Amino acid sequence: LWEERMQGKSALTLYRAQKQEIKKEQLYDNSLGSSMLFEARMGVLRTKAYRAKFQEIDTLCDICNHERETIEHARLRCTGLRPTLLG
Repeated sequence: LWEERMQGKSALTLYRAQKQEIKKEQLYDNSLGSSMLFEARMGVLRTKAYRAKFQEIDTLCDICNHERETIEHARLRCTGLRPTLLG
């Protein structure tokens, strides 16, 4: 039943491919980094560079204020994001 419900949701394609069983998973701890990681895992990471395609906004990263907020910047170069261990 849960697998059938996920079939129609394109944002869950990557998650669905990896999900083998129903069990509690700690995917989100309400921190900024966790929020971004969750969106990236779901394939819906909304960077400022992406949002600028649809509305006129400043694309400078709010976290480090050094360069445009792109997926590459968020994953590789942002000095304000630090991984944390959950659990």
